[in-house]
Amino acid sequence: MSLAILRSLKAKNSFDAEHLAKEMANYKDPYAHAADLFNGTGSYGNGGAMRIAPAALYGLRYPKREFEKIVIDITRLTHTNPLAICGALIQAYAIQMIFSLIHDHIQLDYVAFIDNLLKRLERTEYFVDFKQPNWLEALDAYKEKLQIVKYLLIDDKQPSVTNIVHQLGNDLKAINSVPTALYVFLRSLKPIDGIEFNSPPLRSIVLSIGLGGDTDTIGCMATALAGGYIGIPVDSNSTISRNIITLCESYEEIEEYASWLSNKLQMS
Repeated sequence: MSLAILRSLKAKNSFDAEHLAKEMANYKDPYAHAADLFNGTGSYGNGGAMRIAPAALYGLRYPKREFEKIVIDITRLTHTNPLAICGALIQAYAIQMIFSLIHDHIQLDYVAFIDNLLKRLERTEYFVDFKQPNWLEALDAYKEKLQIVKYLLIDDKQPSVTNIVHQLGNDLKAINSVPTALYVFLRSLKPIDGIEFNSPPLRSIVLSIGLGGDTDTIGCMATALAGGYIGIPVDSNSTISRNIITLCESYEEIEEYASWLSNKLQMS
């Protein structure tokens, strides 16, 4: 799905709903199918958040409303439920904030990071309407979960897997996996008992697997954040060995798109 987004953005040099829908599946009306799911409430799953990283990078320097638009419009091709859209926004805002911290050489403070995430979510203007009950319920649900993320990180004792899963969840619902992925990312920035890797992205993968449930999606979201924060230098100082990278599916294609995105951002 992430590769489909990249292929479409590069081919059209912008977001084109019909073209992207054809990359994913052949729909004449790109938004209708997702909106009709679950008796018209739309899918509340984590697939929108899982695949949004390339779109967030593509629109990294967009004005506020344009950034929101590309994230939400790509998400609602398949996920129109407020919980799913808010989850994708949180993931996208986190990516945007990470690159802002890197650019300004500011160390990440997880309390401020989470607080700023919620502020950005609350101030979203495009498509969402937090005056409507279903949107307000989604916002409140994420506020509650992200506060739990803070409490789990503040605790000096490393919380058990059972405790993390009980409080945050680990299933395919966006509300039960996007906050979990955020926790995994933030927790991976420091050493974790039982995980020997020094690399935050690799720590995030192992921790995601250890939590069980929808491990691949949680790992995908968490490692996208960790990888964005740490980066992968082209020299031997990378925290992820080349041997591991070459084992990844479609890694050569991914590297080509990474170079394309990097060049695009440098020129913008």
